[in-house]
Order: sequence, then C-alpha cells, then structure tokens
Amino acid sequence: MDGNIPFLVTDKDLLIKFISPAASKLLGCKNVLNLSIEALLNFQLDNQDSAIGSYKTQYFKLVKYSNPEGYSFVLQHSSTIFDEGSFLADAIDSANIGLWRYNVDSKYVYLSDLSKQFAGVEGVVKITWRKLLCLVHKDDRALFPLFFENHVQFGVPLQFEFRLRSSGQKRWFSLKGSKAQCETSQWINGTLQDCTLEKNTVIALNDADESKQLAIEAGKIGTWRATKSGKLWRWKWDMLANSMFGLDPKDIGDLNKWVELLHPEDRPKVLAALDESLKTGVEFKQHYRSVLKNGEVIYVFAQGRVGENYKGEHCRIDGVCINQTEIHQAQQALKELNTELESRVNDRTAELHNTLQKAERANKIKSEFLSMISHELRTPLNGIIGALDLLAHCTLSNESKDLVYTASTSANHLITILNDLLDLNKIEAGKLELETVEFDLPALISDVVCTFSASAKEKGIGIKVYEQLAMLAPLKGDENRFRQILLNILGNAIKFTNTDGIKQKEITLTAQYKRLNIYQSEIIISIADTGIGMSPETVNKLFTPFTQAEKSTTRKFGGTGLGLSICGKLIDMMGGQIIVESELHKGSKFTIKAPFWVDISEREAPPKAPLTCYVVAALSHDNQHILNLAKSLYDVTEVVHIEHHSNWHNSNTELNLVLSSELELMSQYLTEIEQLPNLVIYTDGGIHSQFTLSLPQFAVYANQPITAHQFYTQIQAQQQEMLSIDDFAFDSEEQESSIETVSCTHDILLVEDNPFNQKLIKSQLEKLGFYCDVASNGAEGFNFWYSHNYKLILTDCHMPEVDGYEMTKQIRTEEAKNEQSPVPIIAVTGAVMQGEKDMCTSIGMNDFLCKPVRLTDIKQIMERWYEYST
Repeated sequence: MDGNIPFLVTDKDLLIKFISPAASKLLGCKNVLNLSIEALLNFQLDNQDSAIGSYKTQYFKLVKYSNPEGYSFVLQHSSTIFDEGSFLADAIDSANIGLWRYNVDSKYVYLSDLSKQFAGVEGVVKITWRKLLCLVHKDDRALFPLFFENHVQFGVPLQFEFRLRSSGQKRWFSLKGSKAQCETSQWINGTLQDCTLEKNTVIALNDADESKQLAIEAGKIGTWRATKSGKLWRWKWDMLANSMFGLDPKDIGDLNKWVELLHPEDRPKVLAALDESLKTGVEFKQHYRSVLKNGEVIYVFAQGRVGENYKGEHCRIDGVCINQTEIHQAQQALKELNTELESRVNDRTAELHNTLQKAERANKIKSEFLSMISHELRTPLNGIIGALDLLAHCTLSNESKDLVYTASTSANHLITILNDLLDLNKIEAGKLELETVEFDLPALISDVVCTFSASAKEKGIGIKVYEQLAMLAPLKGDENRFRQILLNILGNAIKFTNTDGIKQKEITLTAQYKRLNIYQSEIIISIADTGIGMSPETVNKLFTPFTQAEKSTTRKFGGTGLGLSICGKLIDMMGGQIIVESELHKGSKFTIKAPFWVDISEREAPPKAPLTCYVVAALSHDNQHILNLAKSLYDVTEVVHIEHHSNWHNSNTELNLVLSSELELMSQYLTEIEQLPNLVIYTDGGIHSQFTLSLPQFAVYANQPITAHQFYTQIQAQQQEMLSIDDFAFDSEEQESSIETVSCTHDILLVEDNPFNQKLIKSQLEKLGFYCDVASNGAEGFNFWYSHNYKLILTDCHMPEVDGYEMTKQIRTEEAKNEQSPVPIIAVTGAVMQGEKDMCTSIGMNDFLCKPVRLTDIKQIMERWYEYST
C-alpha cells in the first residue's frame, strides 16, 4: 500500500504491527506498535468494516480491509465531526465531565480519558465491564445491574451515585446515562462526574444535624424560634420546650400561653429583654422563673440570637431554653454545705497549722540534736576505739586480748546504732543523696563476704557464694549504700542462723548480672539462710522502723530494728526492690534487685591470661563453680581429665588449676603435678585440711566460701610467687614495715581541739612512722602552716575561735596569692551528713576522715596523700 496513504496494519487480535508515515504524521505519534487499535482510537467495529474513532481532539473514519495476517485500516480525516466534536469536547472538559459508552449486547465499555482518570486507569489500557465493576466499592456494585437493567427494560432514569477507589482514596461519583438504539446493537451513553465534595458535605451536614438533635434531646434542651411576617412575629417551639412548661400540644406557637406562666417578679424584665432583642438585634439571654399550672416553680435559662435578611432587617430569632431547676436546688444545697464546711475547714486548718508548726519545730530540734549528739558521741568514741585499736597491736595476754575484743565489739556496735539513727533521720528529712561513682561489683561482693566469713566460721555457719557475672560491664552507682544493704542483710542472716536447734547452719549468696539496655543493668543478689525463719505477719512489718520479729527476738539477738527499715528506704531511692521469702523454722531468702548505670565509655578490655584446668576424679558441685569462674576470668585453653589422658602433664600455659576431691587419686599423679608451673589446687571445704597437710608444697584452697575477686587474687598471687598482703588479716608489724619509716621530722600538722583525740591521732601516726605538730584551733593551725612547710594537714571541722572550714579558706587564699602548691588538707570530724562532705569539698579540702578514726583509715590516707605531696 502506498506510504502516502495513512493506514495501520494489525493482527487478528487488532494489535498494531505497522503504522505508515502518513498515519504517524496524521496522528502525531510513532510508538504505537503492539497497542490495541480500538483502545488507541476509542472505537469498536461491531462486525462492521468501518467505524468512527478519535485520537486526542481529532476524529477519524476507519475503513477495514482483511489480509492474510490480520487487517489493514485506512484513516480518513472527518472535518465536520471534528469541528462539532471539538466544540463538544471543550465544553465537556471545562465542566470536568467524563463520558462513557456501554454496549448492552457485547458488554463493551468505552471510557473517555477523563473517565479513565477518575477510575485510576491508564489511558492505553483496555477496560472491560468486569474490570470496571472491580474498581467499584463492594457495597455499591449491586447498583450497576439494578439500575442498568431497570433502565433498559422499563425506561427508569439511569442516575445514581457510587464510590470508586482511586489512587488508594475513596471518592464519590455521579453516573447518568440513557440508551441509544443503533442499527445493529443497543448502546447506553452517559456522563460521569466527581461528586465527592458535595457528597461529603451532605454526609457531614446530616451527621451534624443528627448529632445536634441527639445532644438536644440528651440535654433536655428545648428549641424555639420566631419569624417576622410583615409587622407580626410568628412563634413556634418544639415538643420538648412545650412539655417543659406543661403546655398542651395545641398551645405550641401561642406566645400568650407562655407569658401567662412567667413568674410575676420576672415577667417585666423578660418581656422587656425579648422586645429589645427583636428591635435592636442584641442577643437574648435571661434566667427566669415560671409557675406551672400545678403550682410548681421551675428555673429556666433561655438564650436566642436574631438573624437578618438580605436587606439587613431583623427577620428571625432562634433560641433554646433549659430547665435548671435541679441545678438551682443543688446549688442552694451546696451553698449551705459550703458555708458549714468553710467554718469546719477554717477551724481544722488552724488546728493543723499549729500542729504542723509544732511538728516542724520538733523535727528541726531532732535533726539538730542528732547532728550535735553525733559529733559529741563520736569524739569520745574516737578515743575509745582508737585506743583499743592501738592496744590490740600490743603484746597482751589472752585474757587481756579477750577484754580488748569485747570492748572494741561493744564500741563498734554503738557506732553502728549511731549510724543507723543518722541514716534514718537523713532519709526521713529528705537529705540523703545517692552518689554515682564507678565501682567494681566483684570486689564489693568479696568485701561483704570477707567481713563475715571469720565470724560465720567461728559460729559453725557455712557460707557458699555463687557468682554468675559473665559479660559484666563496669557499673556506676552508690557503691557504699549498696554495700550497706548487703552487709545488713548478710549480717542478719548470720545472726538469725546462729541459734540452737538448727542442725544445718548454712547461708547461700548468689549474684547475677542482667543487662537491661545499653545504658542500664540490673544486679540480682539473693541471700538464703537456714535460720529461724519468719511468719507472713512478721514479713509484712519487716521494714517498719524500730520493729523486729518479736519482742523475744530483741532480747535474744539484740538490735534496734532499724537496719532493714533503712535498707528498704535505700533500695527504694535506688529504684530497686527487696523481695522476702520466709517460712517459720525453715529459713529466709532475701532477693535484692538494684539497677545501675553502665559505664559506656570506650575502653579496651584487658586480655585474659591463658589457663589450663586439670580435673582429678569427678567434679563436685562447688568445683564446677570454680571452673565456671575460671572460664569467665581467664582464657581456659583446655580442661583435662587426668585419668583419661596420658600426656596431660605437658602444659604450655603459665597458669595451671587443679580441681579435685579425691586425695588418694591425687597422690598417684603427684610427680607429674609437681612439674606444672604456677599451680593452684581447689578442693571441697570438708577435706581442705587433709589436702593442706598432705600437699604442703602446693597452694591449696577451699572452694567455698570463695568470691570471684578472691579467686582472681589467689591465682595472680600464685603467679607472682607471693601472696598479696591484703589476703591476710591486719598485722601491726607488717603494717609498720609496709610504709617506709621517715625521720623524726614533723612534716604533718594536726589541728584538733580535743586533748584525747590529739593524743590518739598523734599515737596512731607515730605507730605508722610519722610525726606531727599539734594546734588546738584554726587560728593556731594557720600560724603553724604559715611558719612551716607541711606535707599534710589533718583538721577537725568544729572547733572554738576559728574552725577547720575557715582555716582551710585562709590557707587556700594565701596559697593562691603566693602561687604556692596546695597542701593536702584532710577533714577529721564526727559529722557524717552529706552536707558536711559537700562543705569540705567546696572550700578546698582534699579528703574526708570520719570519726572514730582507726589505724587502717589513717594508713590509707597517708598512702594516698602523704606520698602524693612528696
């Protein structure tokens, strides 16, 4: 066919396979291959050889010719149809109206571009009747066959509204159409308009009207209105308002019937206000009374607004009326009640004010008394405990040592009671503040267990410790307060397990670490004993101050009943909890759960040292725990069961660990075991003494009680071929030799007003090899400092004339003026309140030493600050 003729070639399915240059130029498009010619040109052949189609704003007549592979369509431009169609298309597009066409027989559907856009269908996609119905909201699909069939069969107007989901949104459309008879088929032509805005507006108006009506009925609100006709006002009100005034239905609209019911005292002002509103347009708002036909008086609130017509004339008024009789009665009753209550409240307030003032005065006096008594008691106790401490390091007979031990225990018990009283007072006054410092949890647990291990062993009480601290991160929190809680609960467990009639005296401490999130972790420590136990009634009052289980408990075991009360308040402040499980005569279990901050600062974890573990015979339960500790603290390269390996003694690691509970089997491999370097042996506590006597050449330890910190220390000490001095009890001779004795130069200044404390601290310093000058108050202390070159100053805070605070300020000022290096100043005082520590730090003191001062306390201060100053 000539290329100058506009034509298209399709296959049997009417998909375009070729378009002539003339047709491409006529249509203004090229990329049409494999598109449906019917969809492209918006037509249907209907078994005819010609049809009218359109593309964009142009209309064409298409003539079909058959060929072996499909069809050829010749395009003929139709100028007359194009002109009329263009005018019609512009009008339809400007009205935002979509067109559609439906063949009743073949169910062919034609949609204009705008109709396809409404339906969310791409322009070249061929749409079918089934596909179109799938786009309709499921609740509206039944409308299509109903209206279309009624229109075709009975001529019922085809007009209805339905919902389509377009671009994921639900929209409303109005469909209109009418049937048109062609020569060979029956068509329905119509329009499609988006009526979402109108539909939503109608729905909203209906909802608002319904909501208003329901609200009016629920609130028992009557409505009334009046419209102006000429010079007359025509009135009307609803049944709710009519029944409110007790009128008959026939009285609706008769204003005189309403006026007759107005209370004589209120009638003039109500009618005047209504007349004023109708004349001037001001809002009508009145509270008035009405006397019903049965004599009942009701209280009514009425309000109305005046409307204007297009000329600005007042033409209508609409309002509401509300029966407020019940409200009025309630207000009157409330007013009377308020008058009575005000009188009672004023009397009660005055009484409470006086009581509060008395309580505040009493609380202030109590706090001041406790602060004063703390300082006054600690000063003589400092002398007693310090002197006993020094005396204990002298050569004494056994009887004298017994007396010193008794006196020291009693004095320390008195200090404990004093500390409990002060803690309770600080908590109740809201002055106790928690610190946030980094601390080592295994070391803390070890300190707590070591504090009681000796006394527990003496009383025949076995302590077992199981720590599960894998993946333990550095923690931040109040270490001292957490230690206080653990010491108190473990101390109580020992106290109440040490009683006659208990065959198996045992205390088990378990510690677990749980990571909550990146910033927080939770420590769970359980302390279970086999002591006397408690009844449920006793558990309920366990954390009440000055309360113990029974009066006989205080007589038999002693104590003030303050310890657990303080523990409960401390754990609350920390955000944790203490869970108590107990059964009378069977024992108790205290579970302490406390959250702590995690130190998230980036630091490299030290590498774990390699360690080889050798197992002789079966592992006991406690030796299994030792193996778990080893795996968490060291790089356990191998666990060797000796009896199952022939070349087990060829160890390549520096550290070696043997776990055994069979002495006889150990003896068989003694020669090979002796060849292992840095060897530590752990065995069960019941046979520990046998192992120690039979194997004196080895470091042998009991596997209980042992903490993770102790285990690590013992292994490290063996590696260094010596034991750390901290693993032994305090010995005066070793302490004296641990610090290099200096000459008799007096390079320490002691400022203390109490002669006994002067003598005591001076003796304690000399015991450690240090010598000091003594000043009796801050003024003397400043003069001593000014004329000497001291390396350290120990000062009391509360002294006559010039106290330690003022003296420190004067020294720091003078040092700054002369650009001198600051001398370490240590506060020595009996006050232990948080405010005291803050005061010491704020004025320039370096450390804090609390009375009673023990030799070990001074030793730590000297190691920390005396060496620093040199």
